[in-house]
Amino acid sequence: MRKLIAAIGFSVVVASAGFAMAASDLGQQREADMKAIGGAIKTSAGFATGKVPFDAAAAKAAMETVAAKATDFPTLFPAGSENADKGASPKIWENKADFEAHAAKLATDAKAAAAAADQGVDAFKTAFAAVGANCKSCHQIYRLSD
Repeated sequence: MRKLIAAIGFSVVVASAGFAMAASDLGQQREADMKAIGGAIKTSAGFATGKVPFDAAAAKAAMETVAAKATDFPTLFPAGSENADKGASPKIWENKADFEAHAAKLATDAKAAAAAADQGVDAFKTAFAAVGANCKSCHQIYRLSD
């Protein structure tokens, strides 16, 4: 009986350690994805503001990065991962459907901006404005302040 209890106790400890590692991995992946999105937004903002000469291929690639990361982003917030990083608000898990809708809209807006890049800087600026507005609204609700 003691061996059974010891085995169960050991299993619980191992499972807890595995979850802690998984949560840490989720936090690192969230941060990596947000940095990738942030880099793509910075590149695109340079084009949209005219601070950097417009490069349609680079603008398109940046928005494709945002779309891909936004599509996968909700999977990085499963139940039980609330403490995986310090920037995610508990509101994500309280209103998961709305959070997922924000991510889906970001992906859609980024795909539209990627397509608009082929039409020139003015079309890109207009489409990119929707991407920026989406980022801002999501961060206001679902990101904790530093």
